[in-house]
Amino acid sequence: MPNIIKMILKRRAQAGLEFLLVFSILTLFATAFLAMIFYNTSQGRLKDDQETTEDMANFIQQELILASKVESGYNRTFNLPEKINGKTYSILISNYSLMINTSKAASSRGIPISQGHFITNSENTVIKNDTPPYIFINP
Repeated sequence: MPNIIKMILKRRAQAGLEFLLVFSILTLFATAFLAMIFYNTSQGRLKDDQETTEDMANFIQQELILASKVESGYNRTFNLPEKINGKTYSILISNYSLMINTSKAASSRGIPISQGHFITNSENTVIKNDTPPYIFINP
């Protein structure tokens, strides 16, 4: 009889070890799966921020290109949002380049003017005159 008790106890101990091993492996897989989901979500947000920043740069670039192609006297007013995807941003115009930066994304475009400034969360006006510098932003 004592041998049977020892065998039963051995089997219970082995079953306990097998349970811990299976539980540990499943926990490891679950952690890896959740980490992968978190990583993909954060990459998706970064991609969305970059696309939105590029859309804003394209919009401003197209406004300035349009102003450079039309006749003198052109005047257009438009609003720029305060934030891009909930993030504040800055706009810099220098040496025929437009740069838009947020904390997570940046975009740069060539434009037909060498200087100017846009104001976020406000009306912005683009005017084309027949005297240099031809295009004014927020005169």
